[in-house]
Amino acid sequence: MSPFGSALGAGAEFDRIRGLARRWQQRAHDLGDDCALLEAGGQLLAVSLDVSVEDVHFRRAWLAPAEIGYRAAAAALSDLAAVAAEPMALLLTLGAPAGEPEATFDGLADGVADACADAGALIVGGDLSRAPVLLLDCCVIGRADAPVRRRGARPGDRLVVTGQLGGPRAALEAWRAGREPAAGARHRFARPGPRHEAARFLAQHRVRAMIDISDGLAADLGHLLAASDVGARLACDAIPVHPDAAAAAAALGEPAWRFAAGSGEEYELLAAVPESVSDAELAAAPVPIAAIGVIEAEPGIRASAGGVPVALPPGHDHFRG
Repeated sequence: MSPFGSALGAGAEFDRIRGLARRWQQRAHDLGDDCALLEAGGQLLAVSLDVSVEDVHFRRAWLAPAEIGYRAAAAALSDLAAVAAEPMALLLTLGAPAGEPEATFDGLADGVADACADAGALIVGGDLSRAPVLLLDCCVIGRADAPVRRRGARPGDRLVVTGQLGGPRAALEAWRAGREPAAGARHRFARPGPRHEAARFLAQHRVRAMIDISDGLAADLGHLLAASDVGARLACDAIPVHPDAAAAAAALGEPAWRFAAGSGEEYELLAAVPESVSDAELAAAPVPIAAIGVIEAEPGIRASAGGVPVALPPGHDHFRG
């Protein structure tokens, strides 16, 4: 029996996960979604964790400790939004070098607390260890009365995305060039807004499949499509682009949609909803929701811009050579 409840998309990172699952065999079960779903006392719980490592996920020169803490907690809590689970609790494992100033711990604690307050979760425990670099590993628990998996998309469904894409990449491009990012892009990177209200809205509007965007649009869409055994037709001109991302794209001579599609760590929701969900219904959402494509039976992603076929940027992969 396969340990995967939902199939994974392509990529070296997910090849590693498939390799782990083969070694675990019957000791692994129902892998492949944003959260594990566990029954406890007649209630279904969603559980996930997310790690944030210095010089991999953030640099101290870019962010204050409170921003590092907020971002780490928000990334984990986003997994609960991806399955339409109500946030309940967070446990924090914190690693830091010996002699780390007390102010660093205070800032990290404040940021984690703010992210939990914004999502409606309580901090209920964790672990503290010495480490060669700053490391935050957040385990989150939510109540999943009607969980949404990655594997429910059907041909004919509308493909929709919350918010605007590209802000985090605009911030990264500026920092890497030695500049301070535009305020809006910096905020999108440092304090990604929770999308739990949007997840509730989509659940109320018959969402069939959902994922949060952490590795880029193409990569995460690929996981949703692989899990659902379908494909998609994508209208790249319809991708909602953050204004600071549009400006950054123009400076680079890159199409705005392509710049935005290549941005990771967005923590926006990508979802498949029935074609009967109208634009008028989507307009009532607590955050903007844009329709960017259609689910099709044929596997793969068929993207176009201005009526011309295009290739999407591949997205982030931790283990790509």
